Amino acid sequence: MQGSKGIGMAALAIRFLVEVLGIVAVAFWGWQTGPDGIGRIALAVGAAVGLIIVWAFVVAPKADDPLGQPARDIIGTGLLLVAAAGLAVAGQPRLAVVFAVVIVVDWLALVVIAPDAYQALRSSATASRR
Repeated sequence: MQGSKGIGMAALAIRFLVEVLGIVAVAFWGWQTGPDGIGRIALAVGAAVGLIIVWAFVVAPKADDPLGQPARDIIGTGLLLVAAAGLAVAGQPRLAVVFAVVIVVDWLALVVIAPDAYQALRSSATASRR
């Protein structure tokens, strides 16, 4: 059981990195596909801020919504795959495929190998506060 906890923590760390890269990916998409000038900047910033807002209100573990963690994981993975598709549209198809594979493999690690990773993280955070 200890091994799956370590894998779960690693998967959560990778998930955090992938989430940050997802924000970068949608900003890159906006920059590459937006009109010249201020429109390009607005689309890049708007896409990144839009993803952050949706993530904060729907996907984040502390989001104030009735969804359980499995539903949040599926929605978050879907949003990250959309970010990967944005990379392909922006002219980076190989990077998009690699990013999508990392997203799916990490999601599978969290769901199949270490489904209690979020709970373990919360437990360790609570214990460290004492």
